[in-house]
Amino acid sequence: MPKVRNPRKIFHQWGGDITSFFTYTHFSHDLCCVLLVALLPLIRESLGLSYLQSGLLLSAFTITSGLSQFLGGWIGDRFSRRIVIATGLAGVSLTTLAVGLSPAYYPMLFILVIMGIASGAYHPSALSALSGSIEVTRRGKAIAFHMVGGSLGYAIGPILGGLIAQLLGWRFAFIILSIPALVAVPVVLKRFTQKEPINGDELVSQSSADDTTSQPKQRSVGIFQVLRPIAIILVLDILMQLVAGSAMSFIPIYLVDKHNIVPAYAAMLLGITIGGGIAGSLFGGWLSDKWGRKQAIFLALVATGPILYLLTKLPFNVGLIGVLILFGLLMYMRIATVQSFLMDSVPPQLMSTIFGIYFGLAFEGMSLMQPIAGHFMDIFGIVEVFNGIALTSIVLSLVALLLAKKPKLHR
Repeated sequence: MPKVRNPRKIFHQWGGDITSFFTYTHFSHDLCCVLLVALLPLIRESLGLSYLQSGLLLSAFTITSGLSQFLGGWIGDRFSRRIVIATGLAGVSLTTLAVGLSPAYYPMLFILVIMGIASGAYHPSALSALSGSIEVTRRGKAIAFHMVGGSLGYAIGPILGGLIAQLLGWRFAFIILSIPALVAVPVVLKRFTQKEPINGDELVSQSSADDTTSQPKQRSVGIFQVLRPIAIILVLDILMQLVAGSAMSFIPIYLVDKHNIVPAYAAMLLGITIGGGIAGSLFGGWLSDKWGRKQAIFLALVATGPILYLLTKLPFNVGLIGVLILFGLLMYMRIATVQSFLMDSVPPQLMSTIFGIYFGLAFEGMSLMQPIAGHFMDIFGIVEVFNGIALTSIVLSLVALLLAKKPKLHR
């Protein structure tokens, strides 16, 4: 008879209670962050905004969110991480509530700047705290589980927001969906004042998994010393994120303009792509624990270019839908494995700072790349720009393939 696996053991391998809780906090945080994009057409109509004003609302959040990752990571290494996480969740929740209560355009613009600043506090410290609570052999799966929370927030947020907006108006969508993140705040503050089990007999307390100020001797390690051995992989990953991530942002418009499909259907296909990303997060986390972090990263990097190239060449059929799913899978697989790789490569006292640099470059880079890509699409057309993006990603994949063959990078 085949051996039946213990569900509790499987749950433990994927991070157990601690990762489940972080998955919820990630879900509630990103649920707030996605609402502006999803409900912007309704906000524009309600406030009578121009396209420029609508774009400035997006920029007010995305640009400050990218920049604040650097500050959030730096603060996370110098103060209690549970306080930083709670502050980020509370800030994002309360500013989401304030957007719903905002009477006019300029107050909303100011609120979104504050929201962007608050959002920088969560990711660097949450990943660092999670790292301190999970041993190395389970970190890949734990990171993947944590990423699923954010992906679900981005997938479910537009659906819930749209339904609430349809019934009660867009303001109530912001007000109601701000609640899950606020509920998490007191739990974060309470949970990380107590000891957390790792293997049943090993405990991580706030002083070891949360605060890092009790390790002054390790402060002698500099940021550049930490970054030097991982710089090649990190730079290649960020470049692929900027290139392929730009394509991800414009997929619905690309499908409408090139393949003449209905906009609502194009939006659903983006949801399918994100659904592939959820599977990719889980697969990447599992594979990095089984096969190795660097091997899994290079697999995702090498495969992304050809898949993106196929996306630009295939006609609209079932095969193209499959490519969209694979594209989402590879994008999120790469992110999950890189985050696990950073956890293993960075000392605890600098982990929030390094994650802040990583998220800051990726988020801020995406904020700047999107309007640049849009500008070139106005000049050359979206199909030509997508072809250029695909060829660039092919070059990055070839570079990754060459680097993957170097034994030095696998040590």
